[in-house]
Amino acid sequence: MKKPVIVCIDDEADVLNSLKIELKKAIGDRCIIETAQGGEDALELLTDLQADEHEIALVVSDYIMPDIKGDELLQIIHERSPNTLKIMLTGQADLEAISHAIKYAKLYRYIPKPWQKEDLKLTVVEAVHSYLQDQKLADEVIKGREANKQLQIANQELSASESRLNQFLAALPVGVSVYNPDGSIAYINHTTEQLLDADTGLADSMLGNSVEQLVASSQFYDAENDRLYFPENFPILRALRGEYVKVNEVEILQYGLTITLEISAKPIFDSNGNIVFAIAVIQDISQRKELENFLSNYQRTLEAEIVERTEQLQKAAFAAEAANRAKSTFLANMSHELRTPLNAILGFTQIVEPSPNLTVDDRENLRIIYRSGEHLLTLINQALDLAKIEAGRMTLFPTNFDLYCLLDELQEMFDLRAKNQDLQLIFQRDADIPQYVRTDEVKLRQVLINLLSNAMKFTQIGGVSVRVRRKLEGISAANSIANIAKISEEGEIVSPLKNSTDSEASNYPEISIISRQSESKVLAKTDNLNISNSLFLEFEIEDTGVGIAPEEMGNLFQAFVQTASGQKAQQGTGLGLTISNEFVRLMGGDLTVESQLERGTIFRFDIEVSAVDSAAITVPKNIREVIGLEPDQPYYRILVVDDRTDNRKLLVKMLSGLGFGVEEASNGREAVEMWENWQPHLILMDLRMPVMDGYEATIEIRSRIQRRKEEEQGEGKMDIPNPQFLNPKIVALTASTHEDKRSFSLLMGCDDFIRKPFRKMDIFDMLSKHLGVSYIYSDLTGSDSMGDRNNLSNSSNTLCASLPNLPAEWIDNMRQVIRSADFDLIGITIEEIRAAHPEFADILQGHLENFDYQKILNLILEAEKFNSTVHQLTVDS
Repeated sequence: MKKPVIVCIDDEADVLNSLKIELKKAIGDRCIIETAQGGEDALELLTDLQADEHEIALVVSDYIMPDIKGDELLQIIHERSPNTLKIMLTGQADLEAISHAIKYAKLYRYIPKPWQKEDLKLTVVEAVHSYLQDQKLADEVIKGREANKQLQIANQELSASESRLNQFLAALPVGVSVYNPDGSIAYINHTTEQLLDADTGLADSMLGNSVEQLVASSQFYDAENDRLYFPENFPILRALRGEYVKVNEVEILQYGLTITLEISAKPIFDSNGNIVFAIAVIQDISQRKELENFLSNYQRTLEAEIVERTEQLQKAAFAAEAANRAKSTFLANMSHELRTPLNAILGFTQIVEPSPNLTVDDRENLRIIYRSGEHLLTLINQALDLAKIEAGRMTLFPTNFDLYCLLDELQEMFDLRAKNQDLQLIFQRDADIPQYVRTDEVKLRQVLINLLSNAMKFTQIGGVSVRVRRKLEGISAANSIANIAKISEEGEIVSPLKNSTDSEASNYPEISIISRQSESKVLAKTDNLNISNSLFLEFEIEDTGVGIAPEEMGNLFQAFVQTASGQKAQQGTGLGLTISNEFVRLMGGDLTVESQLERGTIFRFDIEVSAVDSAAITVPKNIREVIGLEPDQPYYRILVVDDRTDNRKLLVKMLSGLGFGVEEASNGREAVEMWENWQPHLILMDLRMPVMDGYEATIEIRSRIQRRKEEEQGEGKMDIPNPQFLNPKIVALTASTHEDKRSFSLLMGCDDFIRKPFRKMDIFDMLSKHLGVSYIYSDLTGSDSMGDRNNLSNSSNTLCASLPNLPAEWIDNMRQVIRSADFDLIGITIEEIRAAHPEFADILQGHLENFDYQKILNLILEAEKFNSTVHQLTVDS
């Protein structure tokens, strides 16, 4: 609260200072003392003080001032602040001025100049005290009036509330009654009267009656105990004794009918804990009781039906679980039974391929067998992938890889096919796409291959476009259906449909003339990207094919379901899109499709990837043909354990021909005995075998080795190794595709894991990894080659010393057709240089007949380097 203010007014500054000092001594800090030099200054000061909501308790003003006289000034101040006390100081004021001030300004006192200090002090102190007392009294009067007003309002509200409460209680559909401590009825509402009126005759004189009279007259029946209520047990009387009671089995006879009542009663205490009232609520629950009885009977019936239904569902669940187990067992068996013979087919094909005695027809037949086996393996893997997806067992295996390289490989893979179909194939990626990323490369590659294969299969004219961009939220696809980009000679991307009609859009006479050189202008790589660690990439595959009908869109991702165009093509299993959709979901994205009949289709999906540094990328090793073991190595003993004779023979031939010591065992028990007697360095252990499977055999071998170590330690030989008992490396072999087989086999004691069907290099790399075996390789690298290395080695070595100067255009073309792996097209390309370089053409044709495409590519690369060297020497000279 702000302090009251005393305003001193005089035209002489010395007088004002003296007056302020005297007032300060008299009042102290109880008031704020302000000064004004003249009437106008005083009025402005009062205006400011009132604006700041200060209380002006006292004004002490001189009479004689140049701008306005004291009596007139005090009159103005009185009009503005009537409660302010006014004192006039002067030695020259006449009686008329003082009378004027008293009449119109309510002058409090007049003090002549020069003033006496005691007189000034007493007068001012008395004035301030008087003002404060008047203000206090005024505040108390205001508060009293306000309190009276609030009390009147409260009484009115209390009366209204009491009236409403009585109305509410009277309108309640339940009976409410209040009882005094002596048991007499203090209040009863209309519903209570109706419920208890029955045959008692108490309705008109119920108030004042006691509870005992009420119980005796109404004859309340305790249905739960099957007897009349005794007065001392009645709920209301128990509440008057301090109990909280609720009973719902009270029956009363009313108009010849039995009515069931629910009575709730509770005591009401005062501040001292004494019971002052008991209140009871009475409700007719006859209908509720009937409903409860009905529901109880229904519940019993329902429970019996639920028990019966539960038993049926349990039986169905057991049957479904058994069916799922049977399905899983069937898939496991089918996987094993199909992949096991495929292992032999593909493995023996690789063993037979180096034979120099094969004719051209034999090699062609061998090529067909190998490719058919690979195709069958792909179909099996697709079916197993679908089974894993349905069982929820498909998982991600993220790796670090070069995304640019993956896109380039896919472009090279489909480029020749596009040219053969006279289609345009365009790969576009934005400049801000990171080159090195981490995600599941295998699944991403499979999705892109599936979508590109479909696009090529159903496109007869126009082209296919692959676009990769960073996903931006809220941004739709940049190009519409059939808006395939065309690259001009200047390297700009334009649309073949721009400024064309619908009829013109169906013809692309110039669409096949696109060159790889111009295309590379758009696909420039960026090495130093400023990107965050995690981002979303959007892939878009667009074609100008036949399109998909709207009614077929709903079944597009259903397994084994093909569109009308797919059925006409009579190709595929109907699993590609299903698996692609699930793979994309597994990688955290969604696969969507937009299509128009006879216009084209866009498949679009986005996945989350992590950008990685180039140092995190593993550079793939060149796969070279192993032709023997390096000299001065130990004689390695390899034990092959498999219940299938053909699988054992495959590994025996594969390894013994290189100089390994190889023995066979047809089950786990034989494997344990062979280990004891022969002490192999490494065991290739099949996991699924009769008598004793691979897991049991591995555990037995490891346990026996552990027991030997413990025995040696007990004999004090713990520091002396026993060379008679080797601790062999055990590599698990299985045809199962379940990933948990790997972790389980390692847990059981295996050192590594190979899945059937395997390639030769898988076995050779495993031996090198665990035994440190060093091999002798053929002069040139190869990739799953199939053919006669012996016949070609001498001529290849001779040719490397004198490579021909080949046309650059032919080298570029040959590189493309080699990567397409098209046997006939490679042969046609070789014939183009036979006239100029017959010896070199014969060497290439020999490698082609051996299906050794990698060697052909290596020779082409060597020829290209030779050309560059010759050109450089010519320039230097």
